[in-house]
Amino acid sequence: MNNRHRWLATAPIWLLAAVVSLTIPLGCNSHNATTPGVTNPTKSVVVSQEETPKGSVIFEDVTAASGVNLIYRTGEEAGHLAILESLGGGVGILDYDRDGLMDIFLPGGGYYGPNKEILGAPCKLYRNLGDFKFQDVTKEAGLDGIDFYSHGAAVGDFDNDGWPDLLVTGYGRLALFHNRQGKFVDVTEASKVNIPRPLHWSSSAGWADLDGDGWLDLMVVHYVDWSWNNHPPCRDATGEKQDVCSPKQFSPLPHNLFFNNGDGTFRDVTQEAGIIPGKGLGVLICDFNHDRKPDIYVANDTEANYLYLNNSQPGKPVFEEAAARLGVALDEQGVPNGSMGVDAADYDGSGHFSIFVTNYQHEAHALYRNLRPNSFRYVSAPTGIQAIGLIYVGWGTVFLDYDNNGAEDIFISNGHVVRFPPPPGTLKQRPVLLRNLRKPGDRPFDVRFEPVSAQGGEYFRQMSMGRGCAKVDLDNDGRLDLVISRCNQPTVILRNVYPRENHWLGLSLEGARCKEPIGAEIIVEVGGQRLHRPVKAAGSYASTNDPRIMIGLGQAERIDRLTILWPSGLDQTFDGNALAVNRYWHITEGSPEPKPLTRSDR
Repeated sequence: MNNRHRWLATAPIWLLAAVVSLTIPLGCNSHNATTPGVTNPTKSVVVSQEETPKGSVIFEDVTAASGVNLIYRTGEEAGHLAILESLGGGVGILDYDRDGLMDIFLPGGGYYGPNKEILGAPCKLYRNLGDFKFQDVTKEAGLDGIDFYSHGAAVGDFDNDGWPDLLVTGYGRLALFHNRQGKFVDVTEASKVNIPRPLHWSSSAGWADLDGDGWLDLMVVHYVDWSWNNHPPCRDATGEKQDVCSPKQFSPLPHNLFFNNGDGTFRDVTQEAGIIPGKGLGVLICDFNHDRKPDIYVANDTEANYLYLNNSQPGKPVFEEAAARLGVALDEQGVPNGSMGVDAADYDGSGHFSIFVTNYQHEAHALYRNLRPNSFRYVSAPTGIQAIGLIYVGWGTVFLDYDNNGAEDIFISNGHVVRFPPPPGTLKQRPVLLRNLRKPGDRPFDVRFEPVSAQGGEYFRQMSMGRGCAKVDLDNDGRLDLVISRCNQPTVILRNVYPRENHWLGLSLEGARCKEPIGAEIIVEVGGQRLHRPVKAAGSYASTNDPRIMIGLGQAERIDRLTILWPSGLDQTFDGNALAVNRYWHITEGSPEPKPLTRSDR
């Protein structure tokens, strides 16, 4: 009996009712035929069966009246069945004009010319006008010239001038835009982040000061070596229909790490840092071992994932790839998965940041519990993650405390990558919302999740080709909203309408040297609990989340104490009396007093 069936043998009766037996014929498409993590695809897999929970609707789809109307294009209408069409796009959240409201940047994807030219569809920047209304400001902001097939958006203030800059990833090239007080200028060539090699296919990227010199560095992950010169015919699982090829058909591309020189230029330190190639789709930068140096996690498709522990010094990249040693490279059977999206959080109240990774059909999404200091443990089954079923192809994902009760929940955007998925998989899929059941006093290893998608709202009943997603408080009301990119379908804006029954605290941190203190840790003492929140970068899939940190406080009307562990080594503690709840605060490293952020509702 293998591990998966041993788990099923001890599962409760309600879960066994959700088990179905499938016979999946093996075909030419290896992503279907020999899916990583499934020893024998003809055996039983768990499929989703949710009970409709009681309570209020959580999210309302407000897209129609918002003014956001971008449809990410893949070019699938040409019928080429290229793997290029599988990746889709992400979401970039940034306050590009610094008016106190978060704006939305959306990559547009691409299409094909008459001679198979790979062309870019327009990207869009939407200015937040308040009340969930947005204005297309792409042209006036200088972002209307993006002419390549785009995927991702990575936001970071690389020159420390206080204005968020933007990196756009994609096929054939990437582009870096410097934000000059609300006007973006393409500085790709001048900054030396252009990658001179025959094949370039970047998916996700993230910014962080990795060497502690005060300047944001850049990690860019790449996918596979597909091109029209390497476009083999592949078939579906039945062997009857031509379909999109598996990534197993292609070699991985090198990932890239750029160190910031502090003068507007970057130095490629990929080889020096020991960054190895991979079929990269997701990347997350977060301090996993509490040494105040941000580490890098890379989600690779059908290959082992990477975790680069950071030991760098100013100007000197030193990283240890330790994913296998720490237990976050493979699934519980020791097999690599088709990994796409990634996020991290202290979901169990242990004070350590665990890693969540979305995976391919017939593979459980992976929750790696951080057991610091020596290892992680794969806990998808005992935490209830695996109970949602193995029918999904998961992409963008975020931890978000949608009800502000202090326990971080999980959202997953789903959608298949092949045109003819093996049953019970479907091309379009529903998103998933998982509620964290942790309560004060619970032991970390007892924490479970339950599916509450049925309570999520109308969007959770729709079938979509979901890809990247980002969490963001679009109206500054302390409730986290969602922006979701989909393939060949309109981008979706979900407003959090969950009743305001709990309190919250919002924080915007500014470092003394590097303005964006990625790797910092926030500790809020409230009601006998210690809530730990990381300051992290990238995550989800090809996306950038709201840079502000939101902490749900439950019924507590005040906090006892706030502590910030800055990457510089400075510890700052603030008495709870200095921080009123239900509002945002700006804290500058070393400053003795937090400053309230003015709420902008316009």
